[in-house]
Amino acid sequence: MTKLKTKEYLHKLTAVNSDEYTALKRFTLPVLVIFYVCFFVFAILGNIEISEAYSKIGEEYVLTEYGKSIYLTLDIIFYIFCGLLPIALAATGFMIALIVLRKKEYSRHFNKSKLNRRIYPFDVILAIGMGIFCLLCIYPIVYVLAGSFNQGMDYSRGGVYFIPRVFTFENYKAVLMDDALWMGFLVTIGRTVIGTLTALVFTAAVGYAMSRPNLKFKPFFYWVNIFTMFFGGGLIPYFLIIKSIGLYDNFFVYIIPGLYSVYNMIVLQSGFKSIDSEIHDAAVVDGAGELRIWFQIYMPLSKPILATVALWLLVGHWNSYFDTMIYTNSDNLQTLQYYLLKTIQTSSLSEGLPSDMAERLSAQTVSLAAIIISIIPVLFFFPLIRKNFSSGIMVGSLKG
Repeated sequence: MTKLKTKEYLHKLTAVNSDEYTALKRFTLPVLVIFYVCFFVFAILGNIEISEAYSKIGEEYVLTEYGKSIYLTLDIIFYIFCGLLPIALAATGFMIALIVLRKKEYSRHFNKSKLNRRIYPFDVILAIGMGIFCLLCIYPIVYVLAGSFNQGMDYSRGGVYFIPRVFTFENYKAVLMDDALWMGFLVTIGRTVIGTLTALVFTAAVGYAMSRPNLKFKPFFYWVNIFTMFFGGGLIPYFLIIKSIGLYDNFFVYIIPGLYSVYNMIVLQSGFKSIDSEIHDAAVVDGAGELRIWFQIYMPLSKPILATVALWLLVGHWNSYFDTMIYTNSDNLQTLQYYLLKTIQTSSLSEGLPSDMAERLSAQTVSLAAIIISIIPVLFFFPLIRKNFSSGIMVGSLKG
């Protein structure tokens, strides 16, 4: 009976459209990735020098009792992961075998022609090229991460490219002790949340209006929008306008000028146009107005494209520093990215620290730690809307 149930479950997992396989993959793959990352991290930490484990006595650094307990704890954790390693390897082997079986099942149903089973030279070149491109995208983060966990004095010797040579948390302690960092975080989070929501709603409203065929003077509005994409007054007139309307050194200078983007409007307009007009006509017959149709029907049906535009707006607000540099003068309006720019240029993060900590740090490693802290929120937010990203771009790219 048990063997029969096992075969039925395997048959469900290898089916072409299997919900069981999707659920299993969503749970198993992240767990395996986290396990292997932790396994290698603790394997490395147990075999490299840790700055906090040593104390300077005279001219020499001596391993302290606290340092011995650190290494003992790391060894215990590593041995626990070693005990779990056979289970992880078995789960990995099972997933690989499952993928192979699903590939055969897919080929049996869909790849009837021999041409579909051939591997062309271009496929190999494309795979190699994409692999190199992915490595080039990932390595800068690995390089910055390794430097942020390396002792400053040791980092100045050079040669830290993949893993820290002398591991330490002191760079992050120095960053987290700076009050200006938290003020920058607060301002950046505020402008990102408020700016993204307001810009998304305002731009979507304009995009919906431009998608309707019965909008009066629509060609005029359309060409005015296109004109502003290619022609502008320049930085100085724009600065004078910002100052004259009272937005200079004001928090709303981050919100109001970014409320509308012609490019985002065109993308949203194309998405709204892709929705069947019969839905609109049925809502009108039922007595719904344009505002209700837009907010209760078109907005929920356009979640993928809204998520895509929201990601563009969020990343733009989070990474922005130029408007802070030009349109503000107060330290209380300093964004996180502008704070990083100033600290990297002036090397001020390592100032004002205890003398025993300051002599082991360098401005460069502390700046690398600040960079890692600044990108963590975006790294965690992106997976939440990743599934909508590709479909949103495709829908918004359709010509209306």
